[in-house]
Amino acid sequence: MPQVSLSGRRTACYDLPLSMSQPPEPTAGKPAAVDPLLGRIWKLDFISSLLAAGTLAVIEMGGAIAKKGFQATDYEVALLTSGQSAGLILSFFIAHYASRRPKLPLVYWPELLSRLLLVGVFFLGPRQALAFVALHALAQLFQAMTTPARVTIYRLNYPTADRGRIVGRIRQFQLVLTALAALAIAAALDWNQGEERMVLLLGPCPLAPHTMMQYAVPAAALLGVAGCLVFLRLPVRESTGKNHAASSMAETFRKFLRVYREDRDFRRYENFFFLFGFANIMAIPLTQIHTVEVLHADYFDLAMINVILVQGLMAATMVFWGRKLDRHTPGSLRGVLNIIFSLDFLVLALAPTIGWVYVGRIFRGIALGGGTLIWMLGSLYYARSSEQAPVYLGIHTVLTGFRWLTAPFAGVLLKQAFGHDARPIFFICFAVILSTAILMLHQSRREARREPPAEPPMPAPRTTGA
Repeated sequence: MPQVSLSGRRTACYDLPLSMSQPPEPTAGKPAAVDPLLGRIWKLDFISSLLAAGTLAVIEMGGAIAKKGFQATDYEVALLTSGQSAGLILSFFIAHYASRRPKLPLVYWPELLSRLLLVGVFFLGPRQALAFVALHALAQLFQAMTTPARVTIYRLNYPTADRGRIVGRIRQFQLVLTALAALAIAAALDWNQGEERMVLLLGPCPLAPHTMMQYAVPAAALLGVAGCLVFLRLPVRESTGKNHAASSMAETFRKFLRVYREDRDFRRYENFFFLFGFANIMAIPLTQIHTVEVLHADYFDLAMINVILVQGLMAATMVFWGRKLDRHTPGSLRGVLNIIFSLDFLVLALAPTIGWVYVGRIFRGIALGGGTLIWMLGSLYYARSSEQAPVYLGIHTVLTGFRWLTAPFAGVLLKQAFGHDARPIFFICFAVILSTAILMLHQSRREARREPPAEPPMPAPRTTGA
């Protein structure tokens, strides 16, 4: 059904891939009111997101930098990969703490700490792998902690009819800039290591080998600090909390258990999600280890397979998958995406050279274009009311945290069990993800489609500072 946007134009629902639910109908005969704060909010959010792109590129390339630049051990790469797990698990407590408190500080301060930790790489030597892993893991932890508060800020400040279009467009630009930042960082690191093409283009690097990371990583992080300062200027609305009854942490936890026990469809959806998510995360550190040690990837290769191909295709396909998500259940769409997603792991298992991995990453990027949307919105589909939505999202986020906490180490242990060969684990991941695709498609045909919960009106423009 067409909706009236703030600009007065009519917009189809399927043009809004990130909308949380259907917007309330406008008053008959009256156009939607123009929000005086909306323009300033989205512009500052847009600038802040672009400045954060370099930091996100460093976070995405962390495992590659640890393995190739710092010669980290397998377990150190696994530890780095698991860094965001604690932040995702803590997000449950943060969501509870934030329910009646200003949200802007709960995004600003953790993100600022995340960037400042990466600035600390400037003081590391090329042999201090464990120190780099610790800084990077903590940076991921603080970054992941912001998820509930940021989602709430978007819900309270972007109207439903335009939320998907605004957030989706910002995310697309951020993905493209993150890919370009990763390419620039990779070029600088390859130049520092004497890579022939870069030396022919720029001449010899004046820095000692393996020291460029001490400058490239902090430079990207400082841009992220500037982005945090811009985000702090957002004139965000804050919920008054008058409509929310106070509840203890134990009561919130009991809600989690009750929903997970009583909602069978949601429980099955999360169980399938846990299986294929565990397999995917298990392979992430192994991909860095295998491509560096066996396929002899340089930094350009690592930037291509970790960021540029994946995030470029995510940005290119996100709107397409968003439209599909408006028409299909998250379980059925996730099943289709997993068929595509599984091909990346099959290619990794068979690849004789790094060029083959490029092909597999094309499938990964296409699948993650929709997978990212489903991760954010899929659990909300099962909520029967807007009041229950935070509980469903909390369950999903905490389970994701436990996957990130355990799966990287499971992958390294399995690699050791198979004689330090990662290829059998990639085959296992392929089989698990393809199996969950079949199970999710079968399950979705048995479920009745649920209508989205009604969303309350946005709060009045009441601004707060950090």
